Amino acid sequence: MKRLIILVSLIATLFLTLTACDPVPRRTLTTEEKLADLAWIYSQFGENYAPLEMKQKLHGFDYERLKRETNEAATLTKDNDEFYALMMKFVAKFKDAHTSAALTNASLPNRAQVAFLGFAGYREGEDLVVSQLLPTIDPKSEYPVKVGDKIRKLDGKSLREQIESVLVPLRDLGNEEANLTFHMNKLFTRISTQNGLPEGKDAVLTVERDGKTLELDLPWVVRDLFQFRMEQDQAKAAQAKKNGNFMMVADNRAETGVFSFRFVGFDGRMEMPIDRIQSVLRGVRKTFVDGFRFIDGIETWSPVESASGAAGELSPLEALSKRRFVLENAVMIDVAKTYPAYVAPVRLLDSTGKPTKKKELVGYVLIDTFSPDQEESTVMAEFKATLKAMQSLGVQRLILDTINNGGGSLVLGMKMAQALSSTRIEMPKMQFRLSDSWLDQFESESMNASNDSEREISRRILGDFESQRRAGLRLSAPLSAEVLAPFSITPNTALEEGFQVVLLVNEMCASMCDIFAAMLQDNGMATVIGQRTMGAGGNVVNHNQAPNSHLDLRQTESLIVRKDRTIDPEGYIENFGVRPTVELKTFGMAREKYKGAVQKAASWLTTN
Repeated sequence: MKRLIILVSLIATLFLTLTACDPVPRRTLTTEEKLADLAWIYSQFGENYAPLEMKQKLHGFDYERLKRETNEAATLTKDNDEFYALMMKFVAKFKDAHTSAALTNASLPNRAQVAFLGFAGYREGEDLVVSQLLPTIDPKSEYPVKVGDKIRKLDGKSLREQIESVLVPLRDLGNEEANLTFHMNKLFTRISTQNGLPEGKDAVLTVERDGKTLELDLPWVVRDLFQFRMEQDQAKAAQAKKNGNFMMVADNRAETGVFSFRFVGFDGRMEMPIDRIQSVLRGVRKTFVDGFRFIDGIETWSPVESASGAAGELSPLEALSKRRFVLENAVMIDVAKTYPAYVAPVRLLDSTGKPTKKKELVGYVLIDTFSPDQEESTVMAEFKATLKAMQSLGVQRLILDTINNGGGSLVLGMKMAQALSSTRIEMPKMQFRLSDSWLDQFESESMNASNDSEREISRRILGDFESQRRAGLRLSAPLSAEVLAPFSITPNTALEEGFQVVLLVNEMCASMCDIFAAMLQDNGMATVIGQRTMGAGGNVVNHNQAPNSHLDLRQTESLIVRKDRTIDPEGYIENFGVRPTVELKTFGMAREKYKGAVQKAASWLTTN
């Protein structure tokens, strides 16, 4: 199965790289061209979108009526930007973290504009704490916003109000807290082809500084996006000896002529913007099982604040400390390369929460992605070796940290969940969109899988899917997700006994991270602590491209069905996420590297 999937992946990636690099057009689109692009979008939803019926029922809209209203609105749009916003709003109606529209403005001038105020930071409660200024702003200048300022309001409205009224209609993740976290930095740096330019020429910021409340008036600075990127690149080059540039890091690729820049993400870390080449590399499923990720940049973050020395000069403990609070007297596990891990002595607490004299070792593993660069076999060997090393030290209590994990490979996530148990656990079920792409996939596997048993499994699934589609069904009957990797998920017989596990999650734990949390919770393997996960409950596929605007469309093409039906009677993760056993507001913890979450997990393990 893997051989064929990888071949399909390489062909698809090569094809899309060659054909899907068109920027938004320089001409103004005609009404006919606009309607043609909408027809293309509707065709993708009709053929590929798995939760269409679910979304109409859950969010109370009629799809056919929505299409008619969107067509009517398209005829009234006056320019390309208005039409781009209309397409974004149509897609946002589905409130789907995996389903989004993307336009390429990339490396050509006069295609898009950016309006900015000049700062970014991270969410702290309902506010944004400024952590960086643009490279073009001299730190010694009279620029009124300072690092450490807490931005409370924009134009007299809270940031939540602004985000919900201005940005969410263009990109709705289907999770209120995730929307606020995701959009908070984007509120202050607006791009015409992504989240629309502000209506006014000036902004009024309500700022808290040193216990005082200030009102600051700032102009929206508007630039051609290409010009803006070049200006920031030049400013960055002038500060080459300084680390931690705020808005962008230039990556000038002479061999392709493509500029790749990093925009600050929701927690003050830098993420890649929507760039067509990068979108192909991240957005196309490398395999049918590798598409369980939130594409919008989570897995590509790099810290804003660099280490004092080169990355290679940092010890594993120092490197981890740059990203997360580390428990006192921690000792790193040497074999844990992909997912940094340590053990630390933690004082046990009595039933009232008071410290006792006794200490126990607690293990910690940071699982920041399910799409690591290393081969799956290497990752699994390391992960199992990490667990074995912990058990050899007598560790029985384990913290798994998946905060801000954007997902990745379904098979890797299932294997890691199974690695925590010496007996078989129940895997989630899936409902597949009965589309040509999924039927073609199983037909290919019925001919080309690596052994007769896998070929027979795929042949049976194909027959069932064909029968269900002839019966007029949109979704398949639920199947175990193991059908995508038969025989490859086995118990970890090397474990002497199971761990007592706390799993840390937050609203930006998405896709495969959602699923991983659901597996551990449904199988009674972990206490889940944190915020409700995003609720990106299926795989995502990138479709290129609308004929005139060159819009890319990402689509959810399956639905994960969990064992626990207490949240949603149908068991879907999509839009529901995983509710923690113990709720903990993590969106105020970025400044201290989620210290409160790690400490809460440790105290929970050492009290119960």
